[in-house]
Amino acid sequence: MSDPPFEVDPGPVQPSAAHPPVPDSGGKSAEHRRGPARWLAWLTRIERDLAQIGTEPDPRNTFANERTFLAWNRTALALIAAGLAAAQFLNFNLHGLRLIIAVPLIVLGGALALASYSHWQDSERAMRLRRPLRYSWMPLVLTGGIVVIALGGAILAVVDRLLQ
Repeated sequence: MSDPPFEVDPGPVQPSAAHPPVPDSGGKSAEHRRGPARWLAWLTRIERDLAQIGTEPDPRNTFANERTFLAWNRTALALIAAGLAAAQFLNFNLHGLRLIIAVPLIVLGGALALASYSHWQDSERAMRLRRPLRYSWMPLVLTGGIVVIALGGAILAVVDRLLQ
């Protein structure tokens, strides 16, 4: 994992003299960490900034938004698992054909997982600013992706049987 292409601002909270920054094993303070620690600080800042926008929404709406996020991630995980299963268990005469099914499933699952966080964040921001929620494009992409993969799989299965 690489570092974000920008500096991470630790926010308005500064360490006091009673609690100076604790250097990590590399001797660097928390503001100068590299790798995963820097990404975690960046993600924490994004969520902290989001919590400071607008007013606190009804917790039921926040929880519903979170459940939707988790449902999209379960779907993404199922697509990734299906892709891995296809790569392992499909039995075509040409072994490379299984990757034509497996790779798009895995990529679609990964893209859906990333998009679900963006959708959660947009919905949370809209609720905090009392703006209408935008429609999600994710169901259309998911449906289109599954249809294309299914048609491709059907064509590959017929071609594979004809070549036997």
